[in-house]
Amino acid sequence: MKIFHNPATYLLTFACALLVACSSLGLPTPETFNEKVAAAQASVTQVRQTATQLLNTKKISVADAENVLKSTDAASEGIAVARAMSAQDPSAAQARLTLIVTALTAIQTYLATKS
Repeated sequence: MKIFHNPATYLLTFACALLVACSSLGLPTPETFNEKVAAAQASVTQVRQTATQLLNTKKISVADAENVLKSTDAASEGIAVARAMSAQDPSAAQARLTLIVTALTAIQTYLATKS
């Protein structure tokens, strides 16, 4: 069962579970670029809140929490850049946003292992 030791497998499993959870709760899947931007910003907030809770319960270290904060700061900046470039180069903006969402999903997956 080597497949389950691959980080990409965890990421894919988490993403699929997230999609199923959103569907089962009746939450719409973001379709437009602006909806995806809003969802990415919501993910930044959720990651920060989760990291704060885990830090307060001593399930992650201060260094881990600081790394999460730096990563979410970079994600927020990246979201702003993607939004700004969407008018001039929509495909590049979408690619940047997809990369940011992938990074946020990886952080969420990491934090889920700590809770």
